[in-house]
Amino acid sequence: MRYDNPELIDRLAAEHVLGTLRGAARRRFERVCGASDGARRAVYRWEDDWAVLSLRLGSVAPSARVWANVNARLFGSAPRASRWRAWQLAAAGSLVALTLIVGVIYRAQHAPLQTLAVLGRDSAHPLWRIERAKELASLTIRVVGPIEPLAGKAYELWALPKGGAPVSLGLLPAGGTDQRTLSAAQRAALAAADKVAVSVEPPGGSPTGSPTGPVIIVASLPALG
Repeated sequence: MRYDNPELIDRLAAEHVLGTLRGAARRRFERVCGASDGARRAVYRWEDDWAVLSLRLGSVAPSARVWANVNARLFGSAPRASRWRAWQLAAAGSLVALTLIVGVIYRAQHAPLQTLAVLGRDSAHPLWRIERAKELASLTIRVVGPIEPLAGKAYELWALPKGGAPVSLGLLPAGGTDQRTLSAAQRAALAAADKVAVSVEPPGGSPTGSPTGPVIIVASLPALG
């Protein structure tokens, strides 16, 4: 099995988080996670997505009649074989539900990304392209131009909410592509923002929670729906 395939790693991470990856396959994947930053990031991403989804699902209390029927089917006077059959059906139903949930989240994660902003000194010299996932759950940041290295400094991305203080969206990469899951505070700030900005900060980012260095780029955002 090729564990260097990002799509395979993502599927295994989803099954691992939901508990449907079991036995030797689960142990193998856990060993892969111990050696691979990419596999661990995939697991963390699915854990975040599952937590967000579970918070959105409201609880539904079954009626007394439903509970009575469940108890009768599982623990009533039915023969042992019937009770075992009921457990099999319940387990199969749970597995189908989990499979459907995995499919829904997987399709949402792999829906085409939308360009949120292109950052550069001017339109002719883009440096980073910021892409959004559905519902602002995460950002994908791609380096699309030559990034000028600054000794002992880093570039930090900020959401600029209308009427509010800037909120950090993290450091910008110097090369390649970076995907990051947004916190609830970051999602709220970005949803309320009409602009993003880039500032020059210490290597670990602003120590104050606000831009401390020069702001070198400001870009407008489309209306976020």
